[in-house]
Amino acid sequence: MNAKKFSDAMSELDSKYIDEALNYKKKATQKAKKPGWIKWGAMAACFAVIVVTAVSILPNYLNQQGTTPPNAPNGVIADNSNDDTQPAAPEIRISMSDIITNQVDGFTSTDYARYDPETDNEIIWNKEDLVAYYRTDLTPAYIPNGLTASPQNYNVTVYIRQDGSITEDTVQLGFYQSENVSVKHGFSITASKIGIVQTCIYLLPDSEIKTSDIEGTAVTFGYQSMPYGPYDSETHEPAGYYDMYIAEFKHNGIEYQIVAEQMEVEEVVKVVASIITGQKDIAIDEGPYMENDKDIPELPNAEPNWID
Repeated sequence: MNAKKFSDAMSELDSKYIDEALNYKKKATQKAKKPGWIKWGAMAACFAVIVVTAVSILPNYLNQQGTTPPNAPNGVIADNSNDDTQPAAPEIRISMSDIITNQVDGFTSTDYARYDPETDNEIIWNKEDLVAYYRTDLTPAYIPNGLTASPQNYNVTVYIRQDGSITEDTVQLGFYQSENVSVKHGFSITASKIGIVQTCIYLLPDSEIKTSDIEGTAVTFGYQSMPYGPYDSETHEPAGYYDMYIAEFKHNGIEYQIVAEQMEVEEVVKVVASIITGQKDIAIDEGPYMENDKDIPELPNAEPNWID
């Protein structure tokens, strides 16, 4: 302990104790002179009280953070903490054993012409407009390494009636590898508050489709093995197949559909979870995920059934 800290601690003592010790005088009514050892003994006793009090206060003064000193005017808080770090956000952990995928047969578009280009106003929205309308940045907090955002992501055409009501608000964002590849590697996000017109077709009936719970949001995951060319001129067999995963869910009044190509399912789950939670760091407990296809007959490899 240095002299300054001891001095600061002593300043916390009530001044009446110090005055009593330094200005000790015999009482006026005292007629007989007391022996010298009594006088000095009393002063020693007072000094002992001061020391004991200092010892009891000093540890709290030096170590306690965010406390109110006894002589602090107006109850001012003395904060001795130098730790200005913010509390870390709770970790988001997802177990792959809780993820269920459903076999997909293709897509179809319904109710596409819900706006009238002759009477509705065509408006181009930028990122600021989209954030104001959706009340969130539609870009996911987590984007896998190697994927870049399309330059067309925030150049969206919407349609608005004369009365100000919006008849088309669909937004599609793309995040893919920048290199020229024969097969897409990345994912797209389609979002709408009115409703997504592209519908995913599952092989099982709607009543048998299973969802996965991610932080309280029900997510329907789909899977389809996709062929890619070039195709053999005689057998018409594709050069190979790649995985395509779909994720559909509704969160905060926004309907989402994610289509991921040549991505690991764990990465797709991270993208979905980052949209739902708004957090970038998602921990995945790896393991086998459940495939909801036990009652689906095995189909021969063929080109996907894309329905217009």
